[in-house]
Amino acid sequence: MPHLSFEYSANLEPAADLPGLCAALRDAMVGTGLFPLGGIRIRGFRADHWLIADGAGADDAFLHMTASIGAGRSAQDRTAAREAIYAAAETWLRPRLAGRPFALSLDLQEIAPGAGEKRWNTVHDRLGTRSSASN
Repeated sequence: MPHLSFEYSANLEPAADLPGLCAALRDAMVGTGLFPLGGIRIRGFRADHWLIADGAGADDAFLHMTASIGAGRSAQDRTAAREAIYAAAETWLRPRLAGRPFALSLDLQEIAPGAGEKRWNTVHDRLGTRSSASN
């Protein structure tokens, strides 16, 4: 943990540089100091069918992020993480999508203790950063 997923309208692909966005989001998550590098996962899912508002804007686009993190961080840390992730996405996307109708959103969800499992992760070993704080 943490895992950050985003879904986006397919019409973003030509302009948004989504691989670059993934890197910017990872950098923001690492920059918070709250998450171990080896636990970060970022993935994007394209929506081939969508409708925004009244459906009249053929160029309307969206990107919605969901960040799932392990329990135990303070409200202040959760707010800081949410703000850092959102700011990174906005900073990356704003110049690429200037002038077009667009909606950006983020939900940060804390996973309840005992609600998930994550025993097998050898990425920490590859990075040489085995950490007991893997959420």
